[in-house]
Amino acid sequence: MDPRGDGRPSVVSSLLQGIATVGVIGFGGGSALIPVIDKELVQNRGLLDDSTYTRHTIVANITPGALPVKLAAAAGLTVRGPLVAVVAALLMAMPGVVGTLGLMAASAALGPAAVRAITYASVGIAAFIIVLLIGYILKVHAQAGSRVWAYVAITVVSALATGGTAIVTLLAALLGVPLSLHLPRLSAVQLIVVALLVIVVVAVVGSRIKGQGSSVRRQQQRRNLAPTWRSTALFAALAAAGIGVFAMMAGGKGLELGALLALSAVTSFGGGEAYIGVADGFFVQEGLVGREVFYTQLVPIANALPGPILVKVGAGVGYLAGAEVSVARALTLGAAAMAITVGACCAVAMPVLGLYEELKDHAVVRSIGTYILPVICGLLIAVAATMLEVSAAVAVDTRVGPTVVLWASIAAIAVMTWLHVGKRVPDLAMLAVAGLLSLGALSWW
Repeated sequence: MDPRGDGRPSVVSSLLQGIATVGVIGFGGGSALIPVIDKELVQNRGLLDDSTYTRHTIVANITPGALPVKLAAAAGLTVRGPLVAVVAALLMAMPGVVGTLGLMAASAALGPAAVRAITYASVGIAAFIIVLLIGYILKVHAQAGSRVWAYVAITVVSALATGGTAIVTLLAALLGVPLSLHLPRLSAVQLIVVALLVIVVVAVVGSRIKGQGSSVRRQQQRRNLAPTWRSTALFAALAAAGIGVFAMMAGGKGLELGALLALSAVTSFGGGEAYIGVADGFFVQEGLVGREVFYTQLVPIANALPGPILVKVGAGVGYLAGAEVSVARALTLGAAAMAITVGACCAVAMPVLGLYEELKDHAVVRSIGTYILPVICGLLIAVAATMLEVSAAVAVDTRVGPTVVLWASIAAIAVMTWLHVGKRVPDLAMLAVAGLLSLGALSWW
């Protein structure tokens, strides 16, 4: 609590409460959590302003690794400093990792029933997450001013570039028309990189025409980068400590696996789903994890729980590495794998954040902050379409059927959006009701 005794939580306490909330409700992972974090830290708690959060979002999108933990780390660094950055990043990942390790440990006793229950509840929770995506998109476009039509055009093009197949397939499924379609698409990272290149070129040309580029650079003031480098060192130490645990408990093979976990985190672009392919190449194809257990146990559990898929899958790989010896060793290596993956991706992102902060007043950087937002909105539309596709797939083996689930999800999204925009019902209450309703409906039928 605040040492002044006025009953208000301290800034750090408020930050960690917000991060913990996102970690628990953060279904959808990756880009889907951008508006969730925005709502908790920017709108509800006022810990970050819009421009700062936009910078964090850009850095998280252009660096490898788990986007939510990088956003948490950036928030922690901005609010209080390097140590809080590490705590915030770990706290963001912890609920999903604890759930993953717990379900894997209990899978022999509970069987597939526990995973199925979480999967059914995730349909309603996904609908609520989409409501937050819509709220974020509306907020961005409401602030566009005279640029609103440019924002709309950029959003539509970005959505089709990354999720054209998912959007068209979803529309066909809503009409009950089976459609097999594979349109060319950009990954999230490719979209962001292309958008940044276009924005930079336009901004540079504009600065030269107006003769403002050099004056802006002359007026630019360097910032103290020490906190950024200290946070980088702490995250690198966290990853190294996790690798050390692997080496102590499993010798040379453990050292190799720990190093591979770190390497997989810093070479993973394109979101959580892309990391499943990376993990397959690093661990399954190399014979370190069995293909059957990876795809029938670990991946379904990781997808059914909140939080970044990269960290959950990494923790699961650590668990499987120790499972043959004992549950205690498996849980220890799972926790060490969380430290490795969180530490590795944040150690890469923090220096980029520091350099971005130093250049934030440059004309090019200001243009990026202005025009990257509708690009992210387009990405979020593609994410929403994919989430609805996943929800439909959940219902394939039930009596409800995918088409009914899609229409029910859209009706629920419409109602919850109305309630959300009008602030008529607390968000957590809507989330709980949506999850319970989908669990009950899909279980009953």
